Amino acid sequence: MLMILLSVSVTETANAQKTYIVCVGLNVNRDNVDPLPCSRADMRGIANYFHSYNGSDVFMLLDANATRSHIIKILKRQFAKSTANDEIIFCYSGHGFDGGLSTYNNNEVLFCSEVQDIMHQAKARRKMMFVNSCHSGSFTKKYKDSKDKRKRYNKKSSVLLFLSSQSNEYSWETTAMNNSYFFHYLIKGLEGNADFSGDNKVTARELFNYVAPHVEDISSNKQHPVMWGRFPDDMVVVDLNNFNR
Repeated sequence: MLMILLSVSVTETANAQKTYIVCVGLNVNRDNVDPLPCSRADMRGIANYFHSYNGSDVFMLLDANATRSHIIKILKRQFAKSTANDEIIFCYSGHGFDGGLSTYNNNEVLFCSEVQDIMHQAKARRKMMFVNSCHSGSFTKKYKDSKDKRKRYNKKSSVLLFLSSQSNEYSWETTAMNNSYFFHYLIKGLEGNADFSGDNKVTARELFNYVAPHVEDISSNKQHPVMWGRFPDDMVVVDLNNFNR
């Protein structure tokens, strides 16, 4: 089953002037509980991809550098640089739970709503999240940052979420691959494999239509990526003409 939830009320026109990206990858945490084989490589792969794209400003946090306080600090600092014509992207690979993400310190978690709130405050007109973690589909439930951080509220997100699995599913990776299932096909899609129209641009729908069936197939239908947002199907995620060759 493919799950894609996109609004079609907005028309995508111009390309972003600059791309600000924060990548967070955790193979291990401080207590070395349930180490993962591919999360660092996922973020290195994304960082390498965007390094030459559209004047990108890429900041990567791996393992011990990915504490809750450091992630929040870097997100605020990097995304505050953006102007209305820019785009911002948050990428994460690691452990997750209902509505949140793990950080290096096991007793400190990062709620998806907190990341979205930081992104909402940025001036950038395009905002995206690529998240590989178990139960990441639950991040479509917007939670209020209050004493009860999991209390839902109905404010619609202006952030495009591309999530590796539905809320009741695991997200898979294996030592037999350099990247997780999700980021393996996400990167290949961004490289042009998802450009079904042949116009040298990868749109949100094209990216989903490439990544989702491949992930479902390689996971034996155990993992179903989710796309959620208020953006049109033809929103350009990457313009392949914008690479510094």
